Amino acid sequence: MGHGLEKLLKKGHKLPIEVAEGKKRPAVPLQAAKLASETGIFLRDQLPIYTSWKTYENDAGKAQVQKVLDKVVTRLDVDIKNDGPCKLACTDIVKRGVRQQRYHLKRKYYDESLTKEQLLAMEPPPKMKKQEWVNLVEYWCEPKNQ
Repeated sequence: MGHGLEKLLKKGHKLPIEVAEGKKRPAVPLQAAKLASETGIFLRDQLPIYTSWKTYENDAGKAQVQKVLDKVVTRLDVDIKNDGPCKLACTDIVKRGVRQQRYHLKRKYYDESLTKEQLLAMEPPPKMKKQEWVNLVEYWCEPKNQ
């Protein structure tokens, strides 16, 4: 996980990430790539998949997102303690990553020819709890989400 980062930095120093005010990504391409990569790794491993980003905005969801951001801080020098551009950039990366993850899950596991019951009988994808899978299948089977 993130092995290229150790080769890039010497003596255990963290890569500083600086995001300009009003921007969603660091201006330096290397910083942007490492921030997106590390955030994506922890997002896939730590964050539950809900049907909407609004679910992450309640107290339990904020705590889950904060866990991901705390993991990113262990690898990179990012200021997420203050509500500044760095925290907004990290949150935006998590938000887009969750949406992409839902898209990939739907593309890989959802089949319109199967009924809702057949989809629910399928084994959930790896690293996904059964209840999250049930919620996603029910969400996908609603007519407005086709």
